[in-house]
Amino acid sequence: MSIKPSPILLLLFLLIFKSNIILAHNDGLIKQIDSINNLSYQNKIANTSNYLKIYQDNLSKAQKINYKIGIADSYYNLSLIYYFQGKYDLNTKYMLKATRLYQQLKLKNKQANSYAEYGYQLKRRDMNSAVKYMNKGMRLAESIKDEFSLSGIYDNYGVLKEMQNQLDSALFFYNKSLKLKEKLKDNHGIPYSANKIALVKLIQNKPLEAKTLLDYAYKVRKEIQDVYGIAENLNYYGFYFKQINDDEKSISYFNQAIEWSKKHNFLYLTQDNYKELSGVYERNEDFRKALETFKSHVEVKDSIFNSEVRNKQSELDIEYETEQKEREILIQKAKLAEKNLWILGGFSLAIIAILLGFLFYSKQKQKTVQLQKENELKDALLKIETQNKLQEQRLRISRDLHDNIGSQLTFIISTIDNLKYGLKDQDEKIINKLTSLSGFTKETIAELRDTIWAMNKDEISFEDLKVRISNFIENAQIASNGIDFEFNCQEEFAPISLSSLEGINSYRIIQESINNALKHAKPTKVSVEVLFQNQFIEIIIKDNGIGFDEATTNFGNGINNLKKRTKELNGEIVVTSQLEKGTTIVLKFKKK
Repeated sequence: MSIKPSPILLLLFLLIFKSNIILAHNDGLIKQIDSINNLSYQNKIANTSNYLKIYQDNLSKAQKINYKIGIADSYYNLSLIYYFQGKYDLNTKYMLKATRLYQQLKLKNKQANSYAEYGYQLKRRDMNSAVKYMNKGMRLAESIKDEFSLSGIYDNYGVLKEMQNQLDSALFFYNKSLKLKEKLKDNHGIPYSANKIALVKLIQNKPLEAKTLLDYAYKVRKEIQDVYGIAENLNYYGFYFKQINDDEKSISYFNQAIEWSKKHNFLYLTQDNYKELSGVYERNEDFRKALETFKSHVEVKDSIFNSEVRNKQSELDIEYETEQKEREILIQKAKLAEKNLWILGGFSLAIIAILLGFLFYSKQKQKTVQLQKENELKDALLKIETQNKLQEQRLRISRDLHDNIGSQLTFIISTIDNLKYGLKDQDEKIINKLTSLSGFTKETIAELRDTIWAMNKDEISFEDLKVRISNFIENAQIASNGIDFEFNCQEEFAPISLSSLEGINSYRIIQESINNALKHAKPTKVSVEVLFQNQFIEIIIKDNGIGFDEATTNFGNGINNLKKRTKELNGEIVVTSQLEKGTTIVLKFKKK
């Protein structure tokens, strides 16, 4: 029994087979296209007429299979060939095509090379554009650290610097290029850098260094059979001998260079050799040959630079620049719009967050302030209530003291005085005793008045205390004949107020210290000084009396009273004395 294959399976098999054949064919074609595109620089420019047809065919093959890299590389190679043929309109057209395609394919190294190569090609037509394109290529190659591309770009950028007479900059870039090429063992590139450095050395009047470098470059080029490079070095030798005034060798090398350049259709080198050779003939006063060679130079130059080519190139440059600028503007606008969107979104979120935070903070702060005010009000009311009660209590006590005890003491004084009057002819001892008792009672009334004065005040200004101390000292001076009193107080005390406790205790300590001095020390001078430093009040009471021995003296109630009052002030008191030199009492406490 025979089995017939399904028509669908057969068709599928044929399609797969055909696809494999096409893929295999395309792979082979891609390798062929890449092989042609990757021919050496020297081969491409050695015979531009032959290679023009090769690269046109290569472009056609790449376009048929839509091989983008092959298309871009073919554009680049066609541009290079048209440049050496002097067809600058086509040179510009294909270089810009290659650059656009490299950019689309994100081949940054090739895009960098195309920018830099085009900049170099523009050097004698538009220096500003040449520098601009060269910088574009250099920055792009540096961003991806492409040393091979940079070795050529640095070299060509040095040429632009030299043409602008910036010789130090030119040498800097030539040397950077030479080091990279020697590192990469780029035998095709080394001679270019060596020659460029040699020509700058020649300009700097260093002919021996220049000749060494020219020989180094020419040797390498002959070893690798670099057709264009040999033509270029022959031109450089002609120029070198012209500069050192060896006209015979200069003419010989320029003629060799012309023959080599014409043979390989290097138009730029041909016209340059004619021009330089004309100058040598003119210097030797061979005007006929000078004119002939100069005419040849003009003919070749005119074939390169015609107005139609320049106009076409400008149009293409403008078209490309416009396209690039429009593209960059669109990209920048898109990036800016995206950035603005993010910024706006972030800003909006930040504003919302700030507003919510502010509202929450304000509400909490309002609650806190309200609670704080309520507490402060409660505290204030409680404090006022307490103060009122205290004030009422103080007033009641002071009234009682004044009305009851004060009246009773006054009655006692009156009674004693009546007794003294009734007993004036009786016992003198009794009279003296009654006089002493009357004086003590008067002192008690005075002290009672001081106490009432302190009790009636919440705060005692220092000025008030100062007046009371002054009055006490004046009364003491009147009562004590022959004793000199002195009272000093700093001006800083003017705005200070003391509590009633601080005021009365300070006053009592001064009062008691002076009374003790008058009773026991037998002084001729007593001084009181009040100081204020770093929130501390310091009171110093001195006398020049008989003093006492601190080691053997048993302090009585007077000193103990001083210490008790000092303790109530949370201060400290120091009593020092020397026999026959007097006593010093120092009270110190912190003003709360």
